[in-house]
Amino acid sequence: MGKRVGTARITWISVAGELLITVGVILLMYVGWQVFVNDPIVGSQQQVQAERFKPSTPTKPEFSKISNKLTQGKVFGKLYIPRFEKNYVRLIGQGTFQAVTLNKIGPGHYLSSQWPGEVGNFAVAAHRTSHGAPFNKIDTLQTGDKVFVETNDTWFTYEYRQTAIVDPTAVGVIAKVPEGMLGAVKGGKYMTMTSCHPKWSNKERIIVWLELVDEQPHTSGVPAALRTAQAGA
Repeated sequence: MGKRVGTARITWISVAGELLITVGVILLMYVGWQVFVNDPIVGSQQQVQAERFKPSTPTKPEFSKISNKLTQGKVFGKLYIPRFEKNYVRLIGQGTFQAVTLNKIGPGHYLSSQWPGEVGNFAVAAHRTSHGAPFNKIDTLQTGDKVFVETNDTWFTYEYRQTAIVDPTAVGVIAKVPEGMLGAVKGGKYMTMTSCHPKWSNKERIIVWLELVDEQPHTSGVPAALRTAQAGA
């Protein structure tokens, strides 16, 4: 009798082990597919979509006019980050609803934050993994790097200041005077980029703070610093 029980235990343990191995293999395959197949495809689609969008003209409106009445998912500008890729560009949508903005458009503007160029904090969120992973390389930004925001009327140039890892409840990081940002003062003009940390987890948030260093009318053309970065100089 003892032998039969022992055999049964071994059988169930073997089956459970095989199931766990199978589940592990499936999960690894999913992660591999997501990282090496799906994200590059969706990311490429977001890039092409952004490249095709043009600022509005009287006869052909493209970007939505910036307004506090702007609804979730409306595109009002573009985001250029040469540190990610020389010609990296993504659309910026209004709001951070995943189904409407983050999963489809890419970067989304926190409704509670300011608009580009305003006194306070212009804050955007985007996925670090999945759905094209627009902020996959958010941890690579460093001193001297610039991020450019294009709207119908203006080009804004923000310069990297600091990276931080915070708890998801630390909503003060997108306040008008960002909590935790060294040197932040009332009346400053900042930009905050947020995403999940570590990759494939929402346990924490990675925060990147930048400060406005230049703005120019859209009619002046692409900022010289962006042209230089895209040329690879």
